[in-house]
Amino acid sequence: MIHHLSVSAADPKGAAEFFADVMNGVVVDFQPNPGSYMVFKADGHGTGIEIYPAGSVMVPNGDPGAVWELQPADADRRTSTHFALSVDKSQDEVMEKAKARGWKAYVCDRGGHFHVIEVWIENTWLVELLPPAFAAEYLGFAGMVCEMADPNRALDSHQPQARTLEPA
Repeated sequence: MIHHLSVSAADPKGAAEFFADVMNGVVVDFQPNPGSYMVFKADGHGTGIEIYPAGSVMVPNGDPGAVWELQPADADRRTSTHFALSVDKSQDEVMEKAKARGWKAYVCDRGGHFHVIEVWIENTWLVELLPPAFAAEYLGFAGMVCEMADPNRALDSHQPQARTLEPA
């Protein structure tokens, strides 16, 4: 189980407020990296998202633990890292909340197996939000994969988009 993860945003507080809203969570200051926030959902699992200022990167620091460094302001903020998050909001509510922030959001079919709402946080990085019906599809698919004799075949129908791996 993943208990928490970290991401960055140009407006960490705004991103934290968005996640708290869709997760029914709370926002707290994240003191180890000034200007950062953490969102917690009271779900009994410690589910949380840390949101750092854009350009914050974690680097090793030995036994005391990681420290944060700041990349140059003009560094590319796109990333291959993303996550899927089940939410107790409807598809329409999620789309409205993303639109209210000016963020791109799309309902996507993942190879006929399940649906997600792609929300592009600050139009830079991806989170896949799963309202209850989409979460049920995803959980059904994940369960089926775990029971397959050859789980590598599970994604055969989910082929790359035409532009996949074009130069950025």
